[in-house]
Amino acid sequence: MEVASKSRLCQEPISHSGQSCGPVSGNYKGSYLTMLSSGGLVFGVINIVGNFGTVFVDNGYWVSAIAARPSSTHKGYLLGGLVWFAVPFSLATSLGLGALALDLPITENEASHGLVPPATAIALMGKGGSILLLTMLFMAVTSAGSSELIAVSSLCTYDIYRTYINPNASGKKILKVSRAVVLGFGCFMGLLAVILNKAGVSLGWIYLATGVLIGSAVLPIAFMLLWKKANANGAILGALIGCVMGIITWLLVTKIEYGQITLNTTGRNAPMLAGNLVSVLMGGTVHAVCSLWQPQNFEWDSTKQITMVEKAKIELPAEELKEEKLMKAKAWIVKWGVGFTVLIVIMWPLLTLPAGDFSLGYFTFWAVIAIAWGTVGSMVIIALPLFESWGTIRSVFLGMFTNDRLIAQVEEMNAKLHAIILATPEAQRIYFLEKEKAKKEPSEHQV
Repeated sequence: MEVASKSRLCQEPISHSGQSCGPVSGNYKGSYLTMLSSGGLVFGVINIVGNFGTVFVDNGYWVSAIAARPSSTHKGYLLGGLVWFAVPFSLATSLGLGALALDLPITENEASHGLVPPATAIALMGKGGSILLLTMLFMAVTSAGSSELIAVSSLCTYDIYRTYINPNASGKKILKVSRAVVLGFGCFMGLLAVILNKAGVSLGWIYLATGVLIGSAVLPIAFMLLWKKANANGAILGALIGCVMGIITWLLVTKIEYGQITLNTTGRNAPMLAGNLVSVLMGGTVHAVCSLWQPQNFEWDSTKQITMVEKAKIELPAEELKEEKLMKAKAWIVKWGVGFTVLIVIMWPLLTLPAGDFSLGYFTFWAVIAIAWGTVGSMVIIALPLFESWGTIRSVFLGMFTNDRLIAQVEEMNAKLHAIILATPEAQRIYFLEKEKAKKEPSEHQV
């Protein structure tokens, strides 16, 4: 297959005026198949800052974390991150290098607007490729869009409206405000997308500029979670000052380096790198100084008293809030989270440097890893949710064909039994003994 042929990619690159192919400036021997790349290093730093921002500052991640069980959230997020990485890794290796192998006439402007994957898919698979890619894109956009709508709605409804405007709001009123926010923000997202597209702002430019605009809040949020002395006002001040200083640095470097400020010049590596670094570091510095000057010494135990809309305390299983279980989860995060970060962000790129320009064998090994990662990631993301939620899915299907009154009676009996077990330790012991006895009886009959 032409795309899989490393020798095809290693031929002398063809220069096309205005097109995105040809030798890569800053890469070892101008090759695409190398990790010895100054541009790649700069992009890596910008990418890390921006991605930290999109995770830490996106309320959608916090809503999902709050909705999950405290003792298992960490594993879900790490697994989700590993599965997510399969998407850019596999697509860049297959569709990205495929466009080069096929010498597709893609201009630099088209590439910056994210049109490389569809061009390669259509060239390889025709109409079927375009349908598959469009389906994938539609699912990604609707999933991300719905997540953002819920996240913004939750933020505006609970953290703003119910906290500062109407503390005694009923559930019906909360729902009405939430729907209004979803409608308003949905219209805003659509309008903003149209404006940016008409203005000629590319996806690549937005991706690189994200860290400049929101990276300043990363360290303040991290300090708020991990540092007892973290000051709330300092976090707000750090996020604002860091953002302003990042934008100023970004535009200033653009003016000094290129003499003019345009979409093209502001999207270059040097200004983006400077803006991203100043934004994230300035935000953290301001917050750290404010926290050392006026430490808040926040007590996290107070968060256990968070109330729901109906003024009832949130009832989580006691097992989920045990200190030793949460500390065990924290140790797991430090071990595997930090370990995988060091492995993927630092060790992996360093281990590829001695290879220089990838040989046929090395590139084959790289492609096999990409295919395996993408395949396993797809299997995990499809099968694991079905496996973990099978009990709920089964209950839903049973409920569709079962008398509602009977289900209500069973649920009432379960609630009463649960209350008795919690109130009487002896009843709990008897319950477990009878349960074990019931399990043993079938096996004894078989013998």
